[in-house]
Amino acid sequence: MGSIFIIQGILIYIYAFDHNPPHIHVKSGDGEFTITIKDRIVEGKAKSKTIQLVNSFMDEHEEEIMEIWNKAQRGEKINKIRH
Repeated sequence: MGSIFIIQGILIYIYAFDHNPPHIHVKSGDGEFTITIKDRIVEGKAKSKTIQLVNSFMDEHEEEIMEIWNKAQRGEKINKIRH
């Protein structure tokens, strides 16, 4: 699966049939990490500014991100998040 969203050069991914808990994968110039959708637990490394930016994005799109996660787990086609 390609990125579901790109924000200021930060790539956000959700992979089909990925393990629980629901989470997103984030790749940026300063590191890679995963962050759980509900609890916002971060695994990996990146600058705090990047993590804050991703958290803000998730605050605005949490419901839509969960819908995409659920579709990905069922193997359905996923569309990028649009503004």
